[in-house]
Amino acid sequence: MSWLRSLHRAFGRPFRLLRRHRATVAVGLLLVPVHAAVTLWMPRLLGQTLDLLSGGEGAQQLGPTCLLLLGLAAVEAASRFTSRKLLIDASREVERDLKDDLVAHLQRLPATWHDRARTGDLTSRMTQDVELLRFVVGPVLLHGGSMLCVLPGGLVLMLSMDVPVALASLSALLFVLVAMRFVVPRLHTWSKRSQEAIADISQQAQEDFAGVRVVQQFDRVPRELAAMATRNRRYLLANLRQVRLRSQLNALMHSTSGVVTLGVLLVGGHQVVGGHITVGELFQFLGYLALMTFPLQILGWTVSMMPRAYAAGGRVEELFEATPEPEHGARPQLRGDLEVRDLTFTYPGADRPALREVSFSLRAGQKLGLIGPVGSGKSTLLALLLRLYDPPRGAVFVDGHDVLDLAPAALRALFAYAPQEPFLFSDTLAANVTFGAEGADPARRDLAVAAAALDQDLPQLAEGLQTVVGERGVTLSGGQKQRVSLARAVLSDRPALLLDDTLSAVDPGTERRILAGLRRARAGRTVIAATHRLSVTADADLILVLDQGAVAARGTHEALLARPGGYATAWRLQTEARALSGDGGAEPR
Repeated sequence: MSWLRSLHRAFGRPFRLLRRHRATVAVGLLLVPVHAAVTLWMPRLLGQTLDLLSGGEGAQQLGPTCLLLLGLAAVEAASRFTSRKLLIDASREVERDLKDDLVAHLQRLPATWHDRARTGDLTSRMTQDVELLRFVVGPVLLHGGSMLCVLPGGLVLMLSMDVPVALASLSALLFVLVAMRFVVPRLHTWSKRSQEAIADISQQAQEDFAGVRVVQQFDRVPRELAAMATRNRRYLLANLRQVRLRSQLNALMHSTSGVVTLGVLLVGGHQVVGGHITVGELFQFLGYLALMTFPLQILGWTVSMMPRAYAAGGRVEELFEATPEPEHGARPQLRGDLEVRDLTFTYPGADRPALREVSFSLRAGQKLGLIGPVGSGKSTLLALLLRLYDPPRGAVFVDGHDVLDLAPAALRALFAYAPQEPFLFSDTLAANVTFGAEGADPARRDLAVAAAALDQDLPQLAEGLQTVVGERGVTLSGGQKQRVSLARAVLSDRPALLLDDTLSAVDPGTERRILAGLRRARAGRTVIAATHRLSVTADADLILVLDQGAVAARGTHEALLARPGGYATAWRLQTEARALSGDGGAEPR
């Protein structure tokens, strides 16, 4: 029963969330047959009254009948309104819960998964696809329940009154079911294509807006417009095909109701003339058909919408099926003793190692410098320490624990990280600095700002630390963004600092201020600094010179200067460049 498994995969999660609101849903569903029964009672009451009036016997009952109809109308309106409110409100709650669960799950997925994910596609699944699932647990449940009550109830009542007239109605319904068998699979296919197309549009728009400066700088606006037009055209074609199929279904439903009414009039009129049924009973048939017209339309809407919801459920469940980062493992209070033993690491899908036989030992409170060209493995080593990627077992140890035996949260509680490409939120500078240390007092925040030399830029900003930066900090320079990220790491007050080329975009004078501030802010913290600027690592207890993932040289600053090689040459060149720029030569130690 693969189709049952597919349905469970697509819709099982939202209906499990619906159980949280079982009391509300139960009351709402119980009221559905109430208003369906009252609705079906009205034509019967009117038909019987019409027969009494035709026989001259219903004059005395006309007043009570009108009052009864008024009462039934009030009950029907109240039950319909209440059931609709309860079920639709519950579906909105499910939509909120599903989005909350999805966001929480995405936050737990490893960095390797997010490296492959597309932001626009994720946004599409969290908005449009979740909205489609809401229709299944809300409007479809409501209208589907009403349809399941009214259609069978009406047919049973018609069969109890006159079989030929009822069969005339059923023949058209069977035609509808056969036609749906051919239309629905095609509708599902084009629904999925439409949702994939809107995901492509969201991704393209996200990239174009985030990279608008690059697009304009290289005069690629026409190219990006053409790419977006292509995606819009694909979405349009898929939607037009959907509209055609849905229009066929809707036309089928509407025309069916007219054909059924015609059949009832022809067969029912013949039965009245033959004396088999009364005029009042024929009126009842027409009343039942009028009531069944809306459920038929709902059936068409449901059938046309369900393939889209089915495809949406599958796309949402794909996200939930992604394996989250493991949360188990030891959670000791880590101090920052680090040891790496013959570490060799290759990224998934890569054909050569990013790191080869790297070894070092660092005691808590010491500083390690990582020097090397782009692609030498500096950032990879930091990512493995943070366990953004899993190293081989027996290669990386913190306080004597293999990192694979530690909970990732324990490792990240040890390290404060200032990445090479800092990410800033669309918020104030103060909020970005205190992101990892909410509730920090202003004095500590200001010390961190000063340590990162960010205070020298505050007079240029209209509202100082309360200045709102643009998306991803677009209103700040590269150096300012790096210093905000550095101040955030310093303020977090964790036992270890990881600095990934954090000073690459600052001038030499600002660099000296930052280095002096970092020395004051270290306060016994373990520091690992990956950089191209040798002045950053001049006070390190150990320096590793990496080349193509392997350790080409190691030692202290003085030891590396004393031997011929790339480190001494780079130091001389950087010192001469500082002198020529009038910056006073080497960094004082």
